[in-house]
Amino acid sequence: MSDEDETEPTGAFYVKLSTHRPVDDQDRWRRALYFSTAIGIRCLDLLSDYMRYCLRPNRMGQTPEYPMTPKAAEVHHEAVKELLGLSIWLTMVDQLQGDVPRWLREFFLDCWAAADKLYPDPSSREIMDLYEKELGVGRVCDAVSSRLCYKLNLEDTKGDACIKLGEMLEEAGPARADLLFYALSASLEALDKSIDQLKSY
Repeated sequence: MSDEDETEPTGAFYVKLSTHRPVDDQDRWRRALYFSTAIGIRCLDLLSDYMRYCLRPNRMGQTPEYPMTPKAAEVHHEAVKELLGLSIWLTMVDQLQGDVPRWLREFFLDCWAAADKLYPDPSSREIMDLYEKELGVGRVCDAVSSRLCYKLNLEDTKGDACIKLGEMLEEAGPARADLLFYALSASLEALDKSIDQLKSY
């Protein structure tokens, strides 16, 4: 079935995106690589902000203990990848209510493939399998927030530690939308330059 045979979304954001469809597979891959790289940096920042929130001194001036061991660093790395995989999915669903056309599905599949090259473990498929029973942006954000809070051993640091990350992830929707539009609309030269800058982040 061709794209012309599919019912495409009619929302303003999709219409804006649809004028910037990748021209071929290579064009789509380079744009997906930029998007995954940029979202990965955003996820690293998001997780760092979350951990700073959890580990800041409480009202008594006491700072929660959080020894940074090699195992903790590994878990932190895996948490960034989990946020990256889910952020790609969230970008697809929180802006495009309804069915996603083939050309855009292919773009997001390339984004997951690029994410797996940037952060091999866990795989994007393994991540999405963890949340396949959750329905809706809110429930997925709640689920990943609780899961990563316990995985990172932050549950005892703040009263809202188990929900805070989900709130931050959901609030990042507009920033994800802006990155998606830039990834599809900017020139490849501009994206390559941005990636070079991100590498030195």
